[in-house]
Amino acid sequence: MEDEECLEYEALAERKRKAALQNHNDCTEGEAKKKKMAMESQDNGDERRRFEAIIFGFGSRKRSRELKKRGRPEGSKKKVCPEIRRMLGDASLHYALGRYEEAISVLHEVIRLEEELPNSYHILGLVHDALGNTAKAMGCYWLAACYKQKDSSLWKLVFPWLIEQGDTTWAMSCLSEAVKADPNDIKLKFHLASLYVELGNYQRAADVYRQMVQLCPENIEALKMGAKLYQKSGQIESSVDILEDYLKGHPTEADFGVIDLLASMLVQMNAYDRALKHIELVDLVYYSGKELPLALKIKAGICHIQLGNTDKAEILLTAIHWENVSDHAESINEIADLFKNRELYSTALKYYHMLEANAGVHNDGCLHLKIAKCSLALKEREKAIIYFYKALQTLEDNIDARLTLASLLLEDAKDEEAISLLTSPMSLENKYVNSDKTHPWWLNIRIKIKLCRIYKAKGMIEGFVDMLLPLLCKTLTSLHRYEDAIKIINLILKLGYGKFPVEKEELYFLGAQIPCNTTDPKLWFDGVRFMVQLHPHRLTTWNRYYKLVSRFEKIFSKHGKLLRNVRAKYRDCVPPIIISGHQFTMISHHQDAAREYLEAYKLLPENPLINLCVGTALINLALGVRLQNKHQCVAQGLAFLYNNLRLAENSQEALYNIARAYHHVGLVSLAASYYEKVLATYQKDCIIPGFPDHMEDWKPGHSDLRREAAYNLHLIYKKSGAVDLARQVLRDHCTF
Repeated sequence: MEDEECLEYEALAERKRKAALQNHNDCTEGEAKKKKMAMESQDNGDERRRFEAIIFGFGSRKRSRELKKRGRPEGSKKKVCPEIRRMLGDASLHYALGRYEEAISVLHEVIRLEEELPNSYHILGLVHDALGNTAKAMGCYWLAACYKQKDSSLWKLVFPWLIEQGDTTWAMSCLSEAVKADPNDIKLKFHLASLYVELGNYQRAADVYRQMVQLCPENIEALKMGAKLYQKSGQIESSVDILEDYLKGHPTEADFGVIDLLASMLVQMNAYDRALKHIELVDLVYYSGKELPLALKIKAGICHIQLGNTDKAEILLTAIHWENVSDHAESINEIADLFKNRELYSTALKYYHMLEANAGVHNDGCLHLKIAKCSLALKEREKAIIYFYKALQTLEDNIDARLTLASLLLEDAKDEEAISLLTSPMSLENKYVNSDKTHPWWLNIRIKIKLCRIYKAKGMIEGFVDMLLPLLCKTLTSLHRYEDAIKIINLILKLGYGKFPVEKEELYFLGAQIPCNTTDPKLWFDGVRFMVQLHPHRLTTWNRYYKLVSRFEKIFSKHGKLLRNVRAKYRDCVPPIIISGHQFTMISHHQDAAREYLEAYKLLPENPLINLCVGTALINLALGVRLQNKHQCVAQGLAFLYNNLRLAENSQEALYNIARAYHHVGLVSLAASYYEKVLATYQKDCIIPGFPDHMEDWKPGHSDLRREAAYNLHLIYKKSGAVDLARQVLRDHCTF
């Protein structure tokens, strides 16, 4: 009995513990839900204040209460008093008769008396729309939608404008509310899915497409798009599931695109057995008595190859004919690659030659390279050499192909041909000036080592030294032994240009790059100066030169002499003029800087950088205490900045420079408008010309100025009293 009582007590205690835990979980879920609702309410309040600031001016108007909780208490329905109804009627009449100012005045009074009437905001939006005040109109529609959330038509008015403005966060909010108000609207769901795709949220986009399929099972495009997006988000099983569900729901007839997509995804999953089962079932159910489409035969062949059934694969692939190669080129190329990887080179060559012979197949050189490798594996040397040459006509930077071909030529005792293959095709004195490549193939260290070995084996001492010195210097530089490297370079410079072949220019070019990695820039000034004197019109060389001299604590005497000599010898050379202007700007001699920049402007009036430099110099000059005609100077500076905007094709950077200029001189209203344009402009990251070796130091978004613009705009809003709007700008653009 005592044992039974103990068991009952333990069971009772266990039930109480479970009940307490359940209550705790319910409380936790309830608190989380309340917290989420509070956050949504806060976000709605912030957006409401933002739009009120747009409609009613800086700073939100005074309100008797914040935006209330959604919906109304059950059993209650607030009625509009007759006076408000009369005023709304008057406002509608004013709007209909084109008396917009009277309508705005009446509607503002209505909103002051009763702020939760959606009709007042809707009519006010129509009035502003008629006046062309799009931002104010959309703000009114948004507020009307907030008070009438079940009306999807109001949300539909707002979200396209928000997308156009680049405000994807609130566009997403509007679209979500519109979908809640009208969950059966396919177009709304399509816009919502597209916005998710734009934001990179592929899984949420796929979920929306899946909902569209549930609403309209015959929407094949939505089905395929949802499957592709699930695949893109890494949920490939989900993509397969929805495609298989479609086939289960269509036992007699199905869309071929869905069948083909399912087979492709199973192949990508390496589920070859599963793919074959589906293809066999499709052949039995949907194509009974008919020929299976070639696309499915090819996929079945790929599966058999992967499973090792090459004989079955070849039987299936006999259906491929010359006339349909271009329609299935990608799959045929995959088949050939699979045979090649299994060392079935003859079979692989059959399909590669099919692709080569078809004019409709794009050949980027890779096809010729694959044929060359297969021919080499089959010991068909002459054919391999021919196709290696063909491949290098397009893939000239393919180092492996070039070295392999050189080895074949050396084995055939074609030494001169091999050396020619590994030597720059350009004239030696122009190979650095004319080349637009960041890393040309002829500077590759493997190419240099191969040439060194050839020269050494043939007793060609001059060529051997010519290749060895740059390699030695590169090795010393990679080991951070910069002084040893520069000693070799300076020794060559002291011996003079005629002592060594012109190929040593590569060595000098290496010396010009070393100052970026050293503590004492004066040690390497001679090497960089040599490159400038050799190529006075080469911008990348001047960029490296200026990067070096900008590290001097004071102006170096050799630097000033070099600039004077180059400017005297090459009067049309712009970089030294710009560098002089920059140095005057650094010591705040803006009048001298403007004079130098204007000299450069005479030579290149359509250059965006020069117009920017002239404009900023004049703006800085206008802020000086001694200048008399400040307004004229500001106007001239802005004229050059607007010219820069035109030449830069309204780029984000040009817009930011104008905004910063207006902000600098105190024209904050104009500055705010241009900062907003910067926020609405997306800028891709750009590579700085002449500095590809520092790409790893650049962070993503280094070219985007939206954060800087947002911070400056928030300062303007904050100073004008629009604290909520300033906080919203920081939240939208300056938080991680």
